[in-house]
Amino acid sequence: MLDSMCPQDEIEYNSAMYPIIPPFLLLIALSLISKLFSEELQLVNIGMIHLIPILYAAMRLGRRDTLIISLASVLSFDFFFIPPTLTFTVHDVRYIFSFAIMIVVGQIVSWLSARAAIAKELETSERLQETLLGSLSHELRTPLAAIMGASSGLLTEELDLNPEQKKELYWTIDNGAHRMRRLIDNLLDTARIQSGMLKLKMQECYIPDLLGSALSKTENVFPATLMIEEGLSSIQGDAVLIEQALFNLLENAFKYGDAVNVAVEHDPNGIMVRICNTGSIPPEHEASMAWKAFSRLSNVRGEEGIGLGLYVAYRIAKMHGGSVETMSDGIVFCATMRLLHRGEG
Repeated sequence: MLDSMCPQDEIEYNSAMYPIIPPFLLLIALSLISKLFSEELQLVNIGMIHLIPILYAAMRLGRRDTLIISLASVLSFDFFFIPPTLTFTVHDVRYIFSFAIMIVVGQIVSWLSARAAIAKELETSERLQETLLGSLSHELRTPLAAIMGASSGLLTEELDLNPEQKKELYWTIDNGAHRMRRLIDNLLDTARIQSGMLKLKMQECYIPDLLGSALSKTENVFPATLMIEEGLSSIQGDAVLIEQALFNLLENAFKYGDAVNVAVEHDPNGIMVRICNTGSIPPEHEASMAWKAFSRLSNVRGEEGIGLGLYVAYRIAKMHGGSVETMSDGIVFCATMRLLHRGEG
């Protein structure tokens, strides 16, 4: 993990921050539609319509929020459509059973969705374990072989090496060690993220400073063009993890690019960092998925790596309530990271 130093607003609506609002809006809209067409629709159909927001909540939210939406949907159905209307009085006991079924269905679907999510996580974890083993036997072998070859050359007394040759072997060892550390860092970060062990240590962070620190640690052979908007405010976040994410994005740009442009500017909800490069560019249809775990796009043939750098950056941004998006127009590849003024942790 990279070490860093961090110097010592209002957020617009975001569905990820208020997840229960969309089902409520859906319930209101469906209730209005049902009221407008109540003469054409029978009570059975209206009841089925009121199941829609319950199922929506069950598939996207937890069981507690699903229960809240279920109760709201039942109350709306009862108040506006069950005789006598505009009261919560129920004269027919059969409707009580219908209400109970609606709530139970919501809880069952919510439970099944949670089980499906766990199964998906287990599948991802199994794939991660397979990839970890594969990387240890393949990706680590190349830099390790280079280190062993160079060190053997330095230790062999039969070779009469001049200072320049020794310097080249020392550089090979140093370069191989750095490549191994970067790979291991991404593997360990991915494992911590998947297991939930990676926790945020929130503090005030000034993104241009973290960007400068990340730039100083990249092994770029050409400088990046920087455009930093004036008057940027600090954000709440984990400085070490944010710098790690910036480093991964920069490293990817320098690795496959022949020119790198970095822009830091205000975003409606926080700060936006856009890192673009020309050079070896993935096709447009592949670029939008470049941040996915284990992604190895067609432009990376012959290059080392297992496709975790952008994924780690994406997950770090998500942990802060932000995002990482990737795109290409066939000429320029851009990775855009957005971080909120007040990250979630």
